[in-house]
Order: sequence, then structure tokens, then C-alpha cells
Amino acid sequence: MFKQTVQQLLTGAIICETAFAEEFEYLKADANKEKVSDFLANLERDLTYLESADAYYCTFKQVDQSNSAELSALFSDIRSCFRPLVEFLELLLTATQTDLPLRAKSIVNLNELFDPFEYDQTLREQLRRLTSVKPFKTNKLETREQLVFIFQKLEEMGYLIRKNSGSSRYYATARFDIIYLLIEFLNDSERVELPENEQQQQEELLF
Repeated sequence: MFKQTVQQLLTGAIICETAFAEEFEYLKADANKEKVSDFLANLERDLTYLESADAYYCTFKQVDQSNSAELSALFSDIRSCFRPLVEFLELLLTATQTDLPLRAKSIVNLNELFDPFEYDQTLREQLRRLTSVKPFKTNKLETREQLVFIFQKLEEMGYLIRKNSGSSRYYATARFDIIYLLIEFLNDSERVELPENEQQQQEELLF
């Protein structure tokens, strides 16, 4: 389990009870956690624990020339889907009429979302816009098909999982908590430098 856990961490996995139950239980043991931390330290990485999500992930000890290219590529990947993910979260809050954001272990029943979208033109229009951009871009026109496609995409990206493939119940993973952490970081940090058009998009989204 040590090798499997380290491999998951080094490939960017967010290890939480929902997404990686075996690796999560392995890391809950102090001796195992120390063993993984020591190994990652030799690679100039830390085993980071996100208390709000009860999740573990891998971070660099410091940013320098040796990893700046890798970090830039990672940030570019995150930036490309960051705005659509936030728009999805906002859309979900509106559709479910709740103030509780989607976090690790949250449960969403896809079947319960069909009616709100079918009877609300504003929701349908927002959904149409969301499915016109990556990673949720699709040619599907029916509201139900668009929702199914989005949830399947989120499942592929590791944000949602199902206990079985035929279920309409989706369980959120700690990746959503990382999104909220990133929002806080972008709001608080004065060191983030983006191209002018990206900076404008962030201001529109976060302020």
C-alpha cells in the first residue's frame, strides 16, 4: 500500500475517504504517514493535510527553477477549468436552493436536479452556457443529457464518484475543497501574476 499511496500522491491525487478509501486509511496510521512523508521529503515534497476536507495531497517544499516549469504547467491546467468549475458550483447552489457548498462527502442525486432545470428557464440558459465551454463542452441539446454529461465529466476528473455505475447518487471528493482553497489563495495572494485577460476574468469571478 505504501507504493500505491506514493504513486497516487505524485500523480496529483487528492487522497480522501471518498475517492481513495484504502490509501486514506493507510495514511491515517501515524507510522505509515511518517514513512510516506519521509519518502516525499527526499523528493523535495511535503505530505500536506487539508483539515477542512480530511484529505492528503502532495506539495513542493519550495518553488525554484527546478520545478517552476512543472508548476506553471500545473497552474495552466487548473486555470483552464477553474472558472467553469466555479460556475458549476454556483449553478448547483441555485438549483438545489441551498447555502451549503459542495464539499468532500457531500451527496448529490442527479435525478433530483432534472425538475428544477426543466421548470426554470434561467437555469437552463446558464446550463447551456456552461456546456458551451471546456471541460463541459458538448453538442447535446436536451437539459437532462447536458446534466448527465457534466456529471460524467466531473466523475472522469475525480471530483465526483459513484458507488456503482448505474447509480444517480454522486459523492463529492476533496477536489472541490481544493477549489475553495484556490479561491482563497487567489483572493489573498499578491504574488499571482496572470496575463491581463485572465486577471480580468478572475476579478469578474471572485470580487
